[in-house]
Amino acid sequence: MADLAPILIAYDGSGCADAAIDKVGAEFAGRKVVILVVTEELDRIPFAGSAGIPIEPETMEVLVDSARSSATGMAEKGAERARGLGLDPSTAIAEGGPVWAQIVDAAEEHDAALIALGSRGLSGIKHVLLGSVSGAVAQHSKRSVFIVHS
Repeated sequence: MADLAPILIAYDGSGCADAAIDKVGAEFAGRKVVILVVTEELDRIPFAGSAGIPIEPETMEVLVDSARSSATGMAEKGAERARGLGLDPSTAIAEGGPVWAQIVDAAEEHDAALIALGSRGLSGIKHVLLGSVSGAVAQHSKRSVFIVHS
């Protein structure tokens, strides 16, 4: 199966993301997968520099390095899980937002055969406020999307 395009699995460390890896492992054992973690830019986080309190460049650099390190660790956690299920994982980190666009772009970059991701199944006001990453990926991607409900 080494000549098949990889499956991109969007991973955020949640139980829903773990379920996506588990389902891909059950359905596509032996496949190459890319475990993708998306981090948003720190300047988009509401508290950063709020209330007129500036953040020193050195402090911002430490925060960015910490976010990247955390994303790398999370991607490796997902890769470990995938390895344990018989998948052949590599990892990737994407920075920026919106998250759904980063996932769609990464699928193009890796020429993924399929995008897999978990869905939290938000409804009501939570769905309105937080949106649906899985729905946006399905709507905007030209590739097939495998949404796993936990």
